[in-house]
Order: sequence, then structure tokens, then C-alpha cells
Amino acid sequence: QSIDFDPNIELLPGINVSAKSLGIQIEVVGELRPSKDGKGVEGRIGFVSGGDLPPPMRLLPEPALKSASDLICKTVNDFAIMSFQ
Repeated sequence: QSIDFDPNIELLPGINVSAKSLGIQIEVVGELRPSKDGKGVEGRIGFVSGGDLPPPMRLLPEPALKSASDLICKTVNDFAIMSFQ
């Protein structure tokens, strides 16, 4: 389980925003074990996120929120993969 995981989300090019400032909590969990060839690790990782949106973001249309949540999921996933390569 992660402690204080923050992928430093880039909402716009060059503009990084912390998950905390967006009111998002991200909990990363997983299980890794030595790979069969002994050269690395393998296993599963995943995450659960949630939180209350700041008032200005509550006015956004659902497609915009869906795009933002997809971006957050991709950022967390990419960060996790990069951390183990």
C-alpha cells in the first residue's frame, strides 16, 4: 500500500497539479514478487481514487470530467509502469 502517492498530474502542457490540490485521494496497492528468471519483479498493481471536486470543477460537463479522470488514470498507470522498468 502506498503512503502519500502523488503522480503530479499534468492537466495542461507545462502545468502540473498535485492530486491533493484537486481534492483527489489515490491509494495504490499491489503485490510484486521476484520474476521467474530472477532478473526483476512481476505481479499486479492497481489503484483506487476518489474525493470531492473543488467547487469550480463541479460546473464542468460530464465529458470534461470523464476526460480528466481518464488522464489521471493514465498518469497513475504510466507512473507505476515507469517506476518498475
